[in-house]
Amino acid sequence: MSSNELSFDEEVTLRRVAFGESPAFTLRARDLAQLRRLRLVVDGKDGPQLTADGRRRFDELPRALLRADAGPRDLLSAVVTSIAESRAKRD
Repeated sequence: MSSNELSFDEEVTLRRVAFGESPAFTLRARDLAQLRRLRLVVDGKDGPQLTADGRRRFDELPRALLRADAGPRDLLSAVVTSIAESRAKRD
């Protein structure tokens, strides 16, 4: 994993910061430290906040496949897209 890639846990923490629904004390300290080093997160008065780069990185993350409004065709498209993106990252 390169220094700019996020681990699964770091992605989860980035998502939790983006949604702003998790109190800071419930976030993994190691993940927050890495996100700060990558300048994706800064400390705000109400807890961690995304930087502009953090917002871009969050926007690039794959979306949840099982949304309530996703029909079978949407789900299949999401799975195919996810697989193709995963393969492209490996190559």
